[in-house]
Amino acid sequence: MRINARLDEDHRRKLEHLMRATGSRVSDILKQAIDVLYARAEQSESHPEKLLTRARFVGCGDGPEDLSSRYKEELKRTVAAKHGHR
Repeated sequence: MRINARLDEDHRRKLEHLMRATGSRVSDILKQAIDVLYARAEQSESHPEKLLTRARFVGCGDGPEDLSSRYKEELKRTVAAKHGHR
């Protein structure tokens, strides 16, 4: 694939610096940059929270929004309602 890209002055300067510092051609630098960004995206997508959200597991339940901070109170209330006060 052939790519034609427009770079602002800052990115042109950075690319030229990378070419001098590494002795690499533009295509090699672009390939390496793509590999780095691809690996980062793959790692991000395999994060457990992302996987659970994508599977629609996160956010699938109903209940009070603050349940995680007061679940013990809610559990006591539910048990008392079901089995009487103990």
